[in-house]
Parts: sequence; C-alpha cells; structure tokens
Amino acid sequence: MSASPTAPPRSVAAPAGAAMGSAQEIRLVAAREFKSQMSKKPWLISVIVMLVVVVGGIIGFSLFTGGDHQAYRVAVAGASPAALPGLSQVTDSEGAVIAVSQFEGDLTGEAATAALAADDDEVAHLDMILDLTGATPVLRVHEKASEQVKAGITAVLQQAALSDRITRLGGDPSAVATALASATPEVDAVSPPKYEDKGFAQRYAFLLTADILLLSVIMGGGQILAMGVVEEKASRIVEILLACVRPTSLLAGKILGIGAATIVSFSLIGIVGAAAARTVGLLDDVDIPINSTMALIMTWMVLGFVLMASLYGAAGALVSRQEDAPSVTTPLLMLGMIPYMASIFMMQGDPDSTLYRVLSYFPLFSPYMMPARQILGVSSPAEQAITMAATLLATILLVKLGSVVYTRAVTRTGSRVPLREVLRRAA
Repeated sequence: MSASPTAPPRSVAAPAGAAMGSAQEIRLVAAREFKSQMSKKPWLISVIVMLVVVVGGIIGFSLFTGGDHQAYRVAVAGASPAALPGLSQVTDSEGAVIAVSQFEGDLTGEAATAALAADDDEVAHLDMILDLTGATPVLRVHEKASEQVKAGITAVLQQAALSDRITRLGGDPSAVATALASATPEVDAVSPPKYEDKGFAQRYAFLLTADILLLSVIMGGGQILAMGVVEEKASRIVEILLACVRPTSLLAGKILGIGAATIVSFSLIGIVGAAAARTVGLLDDVDIPINSTMALIMTWMVLGFVLMASLYGAAGALVSRQEDAPSVTTPLLMLGMIPYMASIFMMQGDPDSTLYRVLSYFPLFSPYMMPARQILGVSSPAEQAITMAATLLATILLVKLGSVVYTRAVTRTGSRVPLREVLRRAA
C-alpha cells in the first residue's frame, strides 16, 4: 500500500488555530505533553526505581570501598608520642594518617585487651599498642597488624635508633637526615599523564552516571517522542490536532513538553545521586566542582535532547504503524550510541589526546564528551563555550530540517514515507 498523497497540512489549520500565535500553540502542546508524560504510572515507577538504584548503588559503592574510614589508632606505652614525631606521618593502608595517643594503664591488664578487642566505633578502641617499656619494641594487636602501619612505625623506630647512635658517636643526626633526604631519587616520567588521575574510581563512577543520565534523556526521550508521533498518526489524532495548531508548533510543543518531563525527571535523579555521593564522602578526595559540573551536564542534556529530538520527531512522522517505528528509530539509536561509547573509551585512554579533543567539537559527540572532559578536568571554559555554540547552531539547522520532514510526512498514511521523497518535495 503506497503512502496517501495527502496535501501538506499548512492550509489545514482552522481559523481557531490561526487566532492563536505560534508561541501560544507551542505552550499549549508542551503543557499537554508534559502533563501526559508525568502522569503515566510506568514512567513514575521507572523514575522511582532509578532513584532507588542510584542511591543504593552509591551507598553500596561507599560501603565496598570502605565508607567513612576510621583512622588507625595507635597508643604508645613507655614513652611520650612527642619523642617520636615521625609517628604523626605514618599512614594506614587507605593512605590516612594514623591517630597517635598515650597509653595509660597496665599493658598486661584487662584494659589493654579490652581496648584492642573493642569495636571500631567505640571511643576506647585501639588498633595497636606500641610497647616501648622493654629493651625491644613490641606491637600489640588484637588479631593481625596492618602491614602498612607496621612498616611505617618500624621506619620511625629505626630512624630514632640511628639518630641516637649518631649522637652518641658525636655526630649530627639532622645533617645525616638531610644527606639521606638529598639522596632520594626523583621520578622523571617520559610520558606523564595529561590529566589528574587522583580519585580515578570516583571520577569514573561520576562519569558513568552522567553518561547514563545523558543517554537516558537524549535517546530515551527521543524514543518516547517518536513513539508518540507514530501513535497519534496511527490513531488519526494528529489530524484533529492539526485542525487547531500548526504542524511546526505541534512538533515544537512535543519536543519541549516531553523534553521537560524527561530532563526534570533525570535531573532529579542526578541531583539526588550527587547529594548522596557527597553525603557518604565519595567525592571528598576528588577535586570536582559538583554544582557547576551538574549545571553543565543539565545544559548539555537540553542541547543534546533538542538536537536529537527533532530527528526522532521527523523519523516518527515517516511511519504510520507502531511495528514500523523501529525501522526509523533504530538507526538514530545506533548513531547516538557512538558518542556515548566514545566518552567511555576516552576515560580509559588519554582524554587530552588529539582524537578525543577533535571529536568533542562535533555536535553529535559534544553532549557526551564535553561533560566527560569537564569531569576529568581537561576542559576549559572557552572550549565548553565554543562547542556549545557549535552544537546550538547544529541544533537550529536540524530542528528546521526535522520540522520540514514532520510537516511533509505527518499526515501521509499507509506505508513508510521515503525520506528522499519528502526532502525532494521540500526542495
């Protein structure tokens, strides 16, 4: 069955529609689409489920990586901690400085045993007691000593013994320490990393979360838009709507309404996730400006969605049956997966390489790669501004193209409308 040669709907609008301006038509359609999307139970359930998954994943990641790390507690017996200043620089396996205190009491009594056996969150808990009461230092622990702390304390005690021996021989311990420090080799990397890798796990998790949110908004929202266009076309509701509003206003309103519902929902997920990550301390060791980065991600959400939504709306107008929709939306979905995967690969490679830098300037790649570059700390404000301007220009052009295709094809029923035919008629 061939496509019905219905005339372009430019003259279909009734006088009632003509009485309204384009802005009012767009507002009416956008409000309708927003309310319709936000009132759907499956949509609300999916948003709630994603909220639970994101928050639960952040909490689980925090617990898996240690959560709120308690300082390794070491008490010194038989000497003052001030006599061993190097103890204040010893770190545990997590890289945190140990907490040093003076032990008061009998080392062989129940107090020492109880302190070592106490839970980590108890005030009296001790991880280790450094016993200096005898001729040989002893490290008393409940079960097993931290190898990192043991090595650090051993180095401090050996340095103290060496300084004492040098003093007895009439030497200057500080001069010897200076000489030893000057003999420490410096590291000269031939190919140093071009970005800061501190907090790699946190940055990677943040980037993955941001990319998933962007993909859900841009691709997921586009799919919703396309399916809505096909549904209205299949049920002939679009003909009723076009009797009241212009086709360009209908498409623009659908983009704004569905886009607003999608962006609001997933922005909420992102904001709650960022707040949860900040609460559990996952981002404490990462120099990422959370507020400005979240604002940047949301800006790219809007640009990326409008960029692709116009194409999804036009694609949906080419078919009249739900079962034909995948034939026009799948190519767009595959096209959108390319920049998504590129941003993931960029994190695993060198994000400041020429390849990724150049790709970031292409409007199709920018909504994914520019937030990723911001998270990785390799993007400048000027770079963000230039790519936003380029993406905005491309968005305007694609919106015009999408509106032409939508206007020419939305009232044509039957088999799939060839895109080449629509564009040729537009020319």
